[in-house]
Amino acid sequence: MRMGHINAQVVVAGGGVAGCAAAIAAARLGCDTVLVDRFGFLGGMFTGGNMVVLNSPPTAGIGREIMAALEATGDARRCPDDPPNYPIFHYRSEYSTMNVVYDAEAAKLVLHRMVRAAGVRLLLHSFITGALAERDTVRGIVVANKSGQQIVEGQLVIDATADADVAASAGAAFRKGQTEQGILFAMTMLVRLSHVHWPSISEYSTTDPGLDRAIAAAIERGELPYYKPRARAMTNYWGHPRPELSHLVYDDEALLWGGTVEGVDGTDVADLTRAEGEAREQLMSELAFLRKHIPGFKKAKIEASSVSIGVRDTRHVIGVSTLTGADILERRSFPDEVAFNMKGGVPVNGIPYGCLVPQATEGLLVAGNCISVIPGSTSMGSQLGSFNNLKDIPSMWTTGEAAGTAAALAVEAAVSPRNLDVQALRGQLFKQGAMFTPERVRELEAVQLPSGRTIRQYYDDELTSMKDHWRRLGAWK
Repeated sequence: MRMGHINAQVVVAGGGVAGCAAAIAAARLGCDTVLVDRFGFLGGMFTGGNMVVLNSPPTAGIGREIMAALEATGDARRCPDDPPNYPIFHYRSEYSTMNVVYDAEAAKLVLHRMVRAAGVRLLLHSFITGALAERDTVRGIVVANKSGQQIVEGQLVIDATADADVAASAGAAFRKGQTEQGILFAMTMLVRLSHVHWPSISEYSTTDPGLDRAIAAAIERGELPYYKPRARAMTNYWGHPRPELSHLVYDDEALLWGGTVEGVDGTDVADLTRAEGEAREQLMSELAFLRKHIPGFKKAKIEASSVSIGVRDTRHVIGVSTLTGADILERRSFPDEVAFNMKGGVPVNGIPYGCLVPQATEGLLVAGNCISVIPGSTSMGSQLGSFNNLKDIPSMWTTGEAAGTAAALAVEAAVSPRNLDVQALRGQLFKQGAMFTPERVRELEAVQLPSGRTIRQYYDDELTSMKDHWRRLGAWK
């Protein structure tokens, strides 16, 4: 079969939030940029995955532009405060007042418009089958689509596939899973429901916060066979093995975290196939429970399920630098930080540029889930890691914009990403509005929550709890 050939200066593999930000950033700086994704739309889990609740508003850079565009058309807003007792543990705390909900379909169009306006060339419906590499240098990617196979060659490649597919294919070293057993986070199917009556849910929730009493009774009757009680010491991220919901941008919609599947690997097609089926079995049992027992769900219907199951955690490329759990607990900043861990709209700690640069592979930058971090969590589990604390979408935007900007500057200077002048990169990110001045950080930290605590005080209390947890386990001094 004859192979097609596409040339560009920067090739971005993966059109999720990190990939879109990377492509936009590179193209705006004048680079001929190609963005490749397997779906027929952009955004990944942000759009097709139904992750329609951001637990931290983006307050800088391209992420802020995206959400501002959605807010301008009424397609995004702060998370509604009704009911007062959200039936999901994430949203029972005052921190939920910082959450942003949005319309996934509108977001698809916003991303498409922004990418095209920046001058990015799009290649959708294209599955990345591997890296085009010579020894330790990546030259491009190989894709398969309805037109056959193509080589997409570039001066620099950005791996934003979430699973480090390009980096792994090129032989780059990576970490995967917690502990010596390589245990991975659970997977979850996200489902948007419509025809939901929130006033009835609100009234019911005042007497049964979190639906705890109804869930306990359903378990005894065998109606929720997949339920598993949570414990902070669980080895991997526990997912959502019970009916958990959030109010969305439209008055009659709810987001259902449709169960959880453990013991599966997002880089194993057999595991992915099994997880898809199990998750759908779970979500249907949860919907049946809600319709039968919870006021407000009698007429609920599935508006859309995720285009694929949500895979939280697979490969993390080993970079020049690695962000650790200790870095997060100590709120460390770095002289080469170019991206941020975002919580409540605040950059609570920096991410070094070296986390985007593979340790030995040339011609490649990484962005999004697969940057150089330690698998695991700062708040639970048996391994003190950094990944779970910074895998939120607003943080992914920052690593994507940093990688795209770095790629453009490296192409312009004709240098390897590892030899790029990091202070010049930081200067460009400040110019773009993607970096935070100390004054801006203090302003964001001073935002008050309903209790009167500031965001800074809230997060400091969270860090104290995390440190105490790891001290008790003997993993923190």
